[in-house]
This record gives sequence, C-alpha cells and structure tokens, in this order.
Amino acid sequence: MISSENWRPKVLAYLSIVLLLNLAGFCYYIDYFASNGYLPAPFIYDKSDTFMDLFNTMYWAYEDGRYTDWGSVYPPLGFFILRLVNFVFAGGGSGDPAYMRDNSLCVIAGVCLIYLAIPAILLQIKYWGIFSRIEKCLIYFTIISSAPMLFTLERGNLIIISPILLGLVLSKIGMTRSVCIALLINIKPYFVFLMIYYIARQNLKGFVTCSVLSGLIFAISGLALDDHFFVFFTNLLDFSQEDGLFSVREVMALPSSVSAFSYVLKHPDGAMFASDFLSSESIAMIAYFIEVAKWGVLAISLVALFMKSAQIRDAEAFSLLVVVISNLGIWVGGYTLIFYIALIPVLIGMRAKWLYISLLSIIAMPLDIIPLLGDFIGEQYSYLADAFIDIKWTLGLGSVVRPVVNLTLLLLLSCEFIVRKRKGTNDNAVHHADFLAGGCGFVERV
Repeated sequence: MISSENWRPKVLAYLSIVLLLNLAGFCYYIDYFASNGYLPAPFIYDKSDTFMDLFNTMYWAYEDGRYTDWGSVYPPLGFFILRLVNFVFAGGGSGDPAYMRDNSLCVIAGVCLIYLAIPAILLQIKYWGIFSRIEKCLIYFTIISSAPMLFTLERGNLIIISPILLGLVLSKIGMTRSVCIALLINIKPYFVFLMIYYIARQNLKGFVTCSVLSGLIFAISGLALDDHFFVFFTNLLDFSQEDGLFSVREVMALPSSVSAFSYVLKHPDGAMFASDFLSSESIAMIAYFIEVAKWGVLAISLVALFMKSAQIRDAEAFSLLVVVISNLGIWVGGYTLIFYIALIPVLIGMRAKWLYISLLSIIAMPLDIIPLLGDFIGEQYSYLADAFIDIKWTLGLGSVVRPVVNLTLLLLLSCEFIVRKRKGTNDNAVHHADFLAGGCGFVERV
C-alpha cells in the first residue's frame, strides 16, 4: 500500500515523471502561442471563443430569455453562481458576451484563481490523508498542468468547481453527501446518475432525501431566476435528440467518450473524409459497433454495481458511476475528465491501483502535442493575441487515445468488482483514510 514507507520512493518517482511530462506540455503550449499567436490542440479550434463558455452563460444570467430564446440546458443554480462570480470579481454586467469578456478582466483573473484554488482545497479533504505533503504538492502541480484542466480553464466552464463537491460525496455520508449530490445535479444534470448508488444499495431513504433536495434547489433557484425555468426540461430533451449540433472539430477537441468516433463517422464531414478509405457500408458498421461496445461496457458496469453491491464500498461505487458518466456520450463533454482528480485516493486503495493510476496519467498527459492530422482553416480572430491570424487545426494523439483509455478504465473497474469476493463492512467510519491504509472501510447505513 502507499502508506508503506517502502512505496514512498516509487510513488514520488512516478509523480515526478508525470509532473515533468505535464510541465513539458505546458511549456510547449506557451511556446506555440508565442510563435503562432494561438493555442494548439487540444484547445478549441475557434480561437475567438476563449473563455466564452463562461461569458456566454454569464450574459444569459442577466437575460430573461435564457430558456425560451437561448434554449439553455443549464439549471437555474448555475446562473446564480455566475452572477456571484461576476459580482465578487467586479465584472461587466451589460453588453453582449464578447463585450462582457472585454470588460471583465478581473473576472478572468478570478476564474484563474478559482482554477488554482480548487485542487488545493480538494487535497485538504481528509480522505487524501494517505498522501504525504510532498506527494500532495506534486499531485497539485500535476493537476493544474494537466490537459483536461487547462482545456476547462481555456473554456471558462463552470464545471471546474465540481471536484470539491465530488470529493465530499466520496468522503462523507448522510445529509452532507445528499446535499453535495443535489448541488452537483443542479450544476450539471448528468450527475443524476450518481443516484443509481442509492438504488443499488436499496437505500430508499437516501434516494428520497437526495431527490427532494435536488428538487427543492431547482425549484427555489428557478422561481427566483426565471418564470419559464420549467422550459429547461424541454430544452434538455431537445438537446439530447439534436443531431449534428456540434462540428467534427468541436467533438474531437478533447473527447471523453468513444461516441465521439461514431459521431464523426456519421457526420457529413467525417463521413466524407472516411469515404476515401472505406465504403459507406463499412463506415456505418464501424460506427454501429463502436456504440455497441460502449453500451456493452456501460451495461457491464451497472451489472457489476448491482450484483456486487455488498462487496463495493461507497467511494468505489461513486467512482464507478463517475467513470460511467464520463463515458456516456459526446453530450457530457471532455470536461468530465477533470472529475477523475477526486477519484485518485479511492483508486489507489484498490487491487489494480497502479493500472488505474497509469490510465489516469495517460488521460492527463499532453499527448495532443503529437499531431495526427492537420488542416489550415483560414484567418480567425485570436482573442489571446488580439489579432487576426491564419489558423492551422490539428487533431492530436490525445483526442484518439483518451476515449479508448476512458472506456478501458470503466471496463477494468467493473471487472475488479465482478471478481471481488471480500465483503465490505457496514460500520460507522466516516473517512476513507483508514480504509486506504488497510482498514475495512465503510458503506452508508440503509
């Protein structure tokens, strides 16, 4: 175990190597920007759109048509969080999103501070107690220099605050856990999949509590924000059924699900490219088998959770569900890969810990600096350079590797649970530090 002093040198060496690789990637991004005036892959191809996940949504936080005109799929709570961020960091509250961005440098600086603070706060949660101070320091800098985190920062996406709430879900029980899940659902609706935990545990009280809390947060924030907040559900349904909503370049920027591959093959642009190598029947067949493989692994993971519920500890069950969420489809986005930083203390306590940590390291590494495809897409306005520049789009190795690694992680986790024989202990321990150091852990009382 990592708590043994014999393992400390190996852990430090491994963390140092991953950190150095991430820092090398970070230096590459800086050098590329200095030379070309825009950021390379995996950052989004539209170089005028930097921080616009933040400011597009922040603009609609002050507009009444957010659900009826813009068709927002963000729950009301998210808009209040953005209003709070805008207020605290003295941002511009009027004008279109681009105008707000141009007049909200303090907001951008504040988001960067939040970006740096989130991993630091997460590492202070008690279930990280198995790591020494120097190990936490290495982990911190590895996190903030990782490709998924930097991608999320460049977009300015609100999801960046979620690892702290996930950390509390993993390390607490009872009402604290239910409140955190309810908040997560009201930030990103796909977190509703975390409630499968209560069904697998046959914990009706926990399920009802979490459902009521989620509904109350949604209703109270919705009534305070917008008379048309119930249109959110219609928008969510329309969004899930929308075909061709994203371009191939958007989907392949930093995908988390192998569904990105099937989406590209079904998209007219992707199918046209693939037709140079394959027949239309072969393209359709490959896209079909990709989806079959994905849904097959997702089904196996849920079967493992329900069949082996008594042998799976709480934090392990939630970790599995987090990986399930990230693999669901392109609609969850590559941002979901940042959730995995909260899973590290849980995975390090499992049988195949080094395999899981190696897979997470691959996801975090700057593999996108290795280009597979490239195409000049013309002149664009680069926000970071404040100039019009000829842009070359590239598809990096990471965009192909990460979805496959992510699905592999889910399959391996499921297999470990399926073959597990030892039962968990139903006691009142609250923290996972003892479990990770060799103790028996806990499951929440039903």
